[in-house]
Amino acid sequence: MEELREILMGGQSFSWRDEGSCFSAVLDGRVWRVRCADDFRKDPFLYDYFDFAFDYDEARRVIAAKDEVLAAAVAAYPQLRILRQDPWTALISFILSQNNNIKRITGIYQRLSEAYGREVEKGYWSFPTAQELSRATQQELRELGTGFRDRYILDAVDKAGILTEIPGLEYEEAEKRLMTITGIGRKVASCVLLFGFHRFEAFPIDVWIRRVLERYYPGKDVSYFGPWPALCQQYLFSYIRHLDLD
Repeated sequence: MEELREILMGGQSFSWRDEGSCFSAVLDGRVWRVRCADDFRKDPFLYDYFDFAFDYDEARRVIAAKDEVLAAAVAAYPQLRILRQDPWTALISFILSQNNNIKRITGIYQRLSEAYGREVEKGYWSFPTAQELSRATQQELRELGTGFRDRYILDAVDKAGILTEIPGLEYEEAEKRLMTITGIGRKVASCVLLFGFHRFEAFPIDVWIRRVLERYYPGKDVSYFGPWPALCQQYLFSYIRHLDLD
């Protein structure tokens, strides 16, 4: 199970629970329980969700050859990959991620699911759709712990149709379109494009990645991390969070 922990619960997705004997999530209208990467091969939905069609072995070889930091990151997380998540879920998840931590985001995600989603199995709720979440008031969202993000969520509900436009747009235009939603800046937009639309051009820069860039990559821009900037970013994010950079 340890090979899955960083992938499922390391900040890409907030859908998963650690049940001790397995990881569980409500996705695509049902509860899934997995214990190892091979469990994702057993169903077409999970196979696509876990992105088995992409050649991660080749990507890891290329990324590890770039420099010592990325080589160490690949060695530390040899199974890391980018999950193919539902765009709407990714949008709200990364709105919740602003000035927040993984534990708190996951808690808010769960409370939103219980309040506005559907109970698909006893104790397991689906994440609410835009239509389901449209029932929420700003006060109700605030009471669930969303804080200042409550109005961002409501604006995202009103503008959910933007998500249907994104697949047909070039990266920069897609980023700008997402940023028309109240409260979404470049970092959140890039997370939505990466985790909701599998856009490997993305390179979300949060406090961790900024520290990495300043310390190890001064003077370098995103082009250095091609052809898969997003995957490089995820390796660096996972690796550096477990190092002492002070």
